[in-house]
Amino acid sequence: LGRCTAGMSVASDPTADESSDIVSSSGRSRPKRWAGVEGGGTTWVVAIAEGTPDRVVSRQAFPTRSPEETLPRIASWLAAAHAESPFHALGVATFGPVDLDKQSPTYGYITHSPKPGWEAVDVLGLVKEGWCPKNMPTGFDTDVNAPAVAEYAAVVREFAAMDDLKGKTQATGRFVKSLWEDDGDDDTENDGDEGDAFDDGAAQSLEGARRRQKNDNAHLRFQNLAYITVGTGVGVGLVCGGEPVHGLSHPEAGHCRVARLLSDGLFGSAGSFVGTCPFHEDCIEGMAGASAIAKRCGCSMNELSRVPDDHPAWDAAAHYVAGLCATLVMVLSPQRIVLGGGVLQRKTLVNKIRISLRKQLGGYVRHDFVERADGLKQFLVHSRHGNDAGIVGALALAERARSAAEPFFKKKKSLTRRLAHYFGFGIVSAMVTLKIVNGEVRVRGRRLV
Repeated sequence: LGRCTAGMSVASDPTADESSDIVSSSGRSRPKRWAGVEGGGTTWVVAIAEGTPDRVVSRQAFPTRSPEETLPRIASWLAAAHAESPFHALGVATFGPVDLDKQSPTYGYITHSPKPGWEAVDVLGLVKEGWCPKNMPTGFDTDVNAPAVAEYAAVVREFAAMDDLKGKTQATGRFVKSLWEDDGDDDTENDGDEGDAFDDGAAQSLEGARRRQKNDNAHLRFQNLAYITVGTGVGVGLVCGGEPVHGLSHPEAGHCRVARLLSDGLFGSAGSFVGTCPFHEDCIEGMAGASAIAKRCGCSMNELSRVPDDHPAWDAAAHYVAGLCATLVMVLSPQRIVLGGGVLQRKTLVNKIRISLRKQLGGYVRHDFVERADGLKQFLVHSRHGNDAGIVGALALAERARSAAEPFFKKKKSLTRRLAHYFGFGIVSAMVTLKIVNGEVRVRGRRLV
């Protein structure tokens, strides 16, 4: 993977230099450039962002046709953009199932897919072919794990900026503030004798140390996030302990089963609702995906936008998505669940999911985020990136890959600096000849000692 055509002329590569940013002709440091590729069933999107992954400066969409036609077009677009101004890293997020095991010979592949012609496709290799420097940091993941990474990184950036937030009650900071503040466990009063051991200055220093420690350990206070997308299918991306979840494969929680609605009947019984998943029938995707909702409404998926909010199909969808959220709360213990996808753009549906989630948890999980209405509004939220969640996720994979490789680039000197070092050492050595004869030290024939 990561093949490059030998002899092909490419622009100077920022990954080859130890500096973190490209320096422009004016001497000012330019922000890092990220390249991202999002693979979808109908469209592939490629984009460039500068600074943070959501600051997209250029993008292009390609219709999904055969791999042989689609992926070389993406590689050609990336080659031209890289030649114009080099990237610091590349991120690729695609539909799956995919192979995420870096030790596997098929790492970066779509392994098997219901989409005709897209089985055993070397997505990563074909996207990088012909232009990509060998040492360019590259991230590869699913099209649902990637948005989860982007959402997680955005919250971590909010943590980093916490000291700079002036209006602590503004909406953008409420969630972070609720995690960042003390939970009250450490606010017990002193018993008097212990308090005498500290003067006011020491107490202030201790408080300042505690605040700094909380900022430094922000990643420990926010570790787990889930991203759910509901469209034609139902996908789930997970970040646990700050890392996207990989293992035996990758998360496929949309194919879990949860308790059926009573009105849907028992599985397999006469008159029961038959789900639309070809693999499991009544998994969450089969009961709450767009095709299942359309079946309940007796219309096509393209006509769902015309279905009124009070149609019982939306209540059914809310029940199954809330069941998925409740399962994630019990298993992953996420501190935020982010909702994306076309179906979940309907605001009334998200409100129904929040109500159903609280009901299904039954008061077992004691936390304001799942017990209070205002807490649920911070816990179960729309994606901040909307319909761009996938491509911003791919760009976030690039940023994350570069961050992971940063120690390597900081240690590595540029070729120019190394040559200058060796050349300078050689010149000095040629000019100065040191001899020690009979206890005398001579430099270029002159006696020093």
